[in-house]
Amino acid sequence: MKQRENVFFGLSLGSVLLLSAIGLAITFGVMGVINMAHGEMMMLGAYTTYVIQQTFPNLIEYSLLMAIPAAFLVSGFVGVLIERGVIRFLKGRPLETLLATFGISLILQQLVRTIFSPLNRQVSAPEWMSGSLEINPILSLTYNRLYIIMFSLMVFFALLMILKKSSLGLHVRAVSQNRDMARALSIKSSWVDAITFGLGSGIAGIAGVVLSQLTNVGPNLGQAYIIDSFLVVVFGGVGNLWGTLVAAMTLGTFNKFLEPSMGPVLANIIVLVGLVLFIQKRPKGLFPQKGRSPQ
Repeated sequence: MKQRENVFFGLSLGSVLLLSAIGLAITFGVMGVINMAHGEMMMLGAYTTYVIQQTFPNLIEYSLLMAIPAAFLVSGFVGVLIERGVIRFLKGRPLETLLATFGISLILQQLVRTIFSPLNRQVSAPEWMSGSLEINPILSLTYNRLYIIMFSLMVFFALLMILKKSSLGLHVRAVSQNRDMARALSIKSSWVDAITFGLGSGIAGIAGVVLSQLTNVGPNLGQAYIIDSFLVVVFGGVGNLWGTLVAAMTLGTFNKFLEPSMGPVLANIIVLVGLVLFIQKRPKGLFPQKGRSPQ
């Protein structure tokens, strides 16, 4: 029974990593940009949830349903501003882009500290997310983690459908595979970059809504997950959503199986060392993207 609980907790951790990593995966896959402010997009989503609960204290039961689109819009809008205001001027300079987005992450953290104070804030859980589902007298699954797993898969498949079936998805795939050819076919690659960055940031905002149900909301919320998100993207294969899904669930489950016997720090170190060895053998990850030209 303990092993089944570990699988369940691992899948719920993997679901959070999936939500935080898929936005990073499409941004990195299309633009080749390492966005160090991605964790702060999650933080903005979590604070959006907090603000909605403070603004509508009588609607706690519906607050999460209101927060999901609101967090997507807030984080997505900030993401588009970052791309249009900073990143588009640094194309082809990955080190400068990394430093710029790191600086933006510090600015956003300080902005939140100024507005909300450095203290952690607590977001209330709706009643329908409380309690647990009892499988038998020994094994029970908490509703909040069960809903998180289901919700993250819904977001994943919705994003997959957008990228596979819509004209936006067609343009995104064209730019990620061959930017020069896409431009030759009159695709405005600069606006595809902006929309992609906004979409990735918006999904990170949704991840922040989910995180608000698992931990306290604070200025450093996203920092705890950003490194793991990068590991998921690298492990799964840059720009490959199915690879991101497999990598997130695998890393989440591995972590939860190792933690009870070795502690969280040593478990993270073992996973990291294993990933380094894996990347030595398969530098493009589990599912490498095909047909991609240099940015």
